[in-house]
Amino acid sequence: MSDDGLTDLALKGELLGFLERNDDPVEGALIVARILEPDADVDWARDEVERIAALARARGEPDAAHVVAEMASQGFAGARERYYELENSILPHVLKSRQGIPVSMGVVAMGVARLLGLTAMGVNFPRHFLVTIGDALVDPFGLRVTSREECIAWLRANRVGEAGAFAKATPREVALRMLNNARMLVQRGGDPARALTLSDYQLLIVPEMYGIYVERADLWMALGAPEMVTEELERAVQYAPSEEIAGRLRERARQSRGGRSTVN
Repeated sequence: MSDDGLTDLALKGELLGFLERNDDPVEGALIVARILEPDADVDWARDEVERIAALARARGEPDAAHVVAEMASQGFAGARERYYELENSILPHVLKSRQGIPVSMGVVAMGVARLLGLTAMGVNFPRHFLVTIGDALVDPFGLRVTSREECIAWLRANRVGEAGAFAKATPREVALRMLNNARMLVQRGGDPARALTLSDYQLLIVPEMYGIYVERADLWMALGAPEMVTEELERAVQYAPSEEIAGRLRERARQSRGGRSTVN
C-alpha cells in the first residue's frame, strides 16, 4: 500500500500529471487504455486521430456536422451489437474497429474537433454521453448533430429531471466515466480483484466519492475479506452526502466487524 491508502499503481504518476493539466480528453482516454491493456498502442492511436482530422480538414469547412460526417465516412458507428465489451473503452481498439460506446466515440469526436481548431467538451447527459462542438450538441454514438430541444423532449418523455442533464464533462470526468464503465464490466465478469485496481485509479480522480468506497466494500466481500469491507465502509462514512446515509454505512460497517476472513 502507498501512503495515500492506494495500492502502488503502474500509471499513477501519468494519471496524476494528466489530472493536473486536465486539458485533453484523448490523452486521458489513452491512459485509461493503458490501464486496461498495458501494451495498448497509444502512439498509433494519437497518429490515427491526427490522420482523421487531416482528412476532415482537407474535405470541408470544419464544424460539428462535418466532424461527425467525416467519422461516418471513415466507417465509425456506435457498437450496438457488441456494446458491453471492454474493448469499447480502449481507444486504440475503438479506432481500429471503428466502433465504440458513446463516451469513447465522443473522445474521438472531441479529439478530431480540437485538432480542427474547434472547441469541444463532453456532456454528461442521462441517456448517454454527448459532446458539444462549437455551439452544436452532438450525439457521438449516432454520429449526428442533435439539439437541446430534442434532448429535453427525451427527458420529459422518460420522466427524467432537467437539473444537471447538460452538465459539461471535463477531460478528467471523461476519464472517470471510462474507468467506471470498464470497472462495471470487469466486476460483472467476475473479477473483483481487477475491479478493485480500476477503482484505485478512480479514487485518484475523485477520492471524495463515497459510492466508490461502497462498491469496493462489495468487491472485498466477494474476495472474502470482511476486515477490508469494514475499512472501505468507514471511509465511505467520511464522504457520505447525508447523516442518514452515513448512519446506514456505520451500521453495515458494525455488522461486518468480526467477520471471518477467507483470504489466504
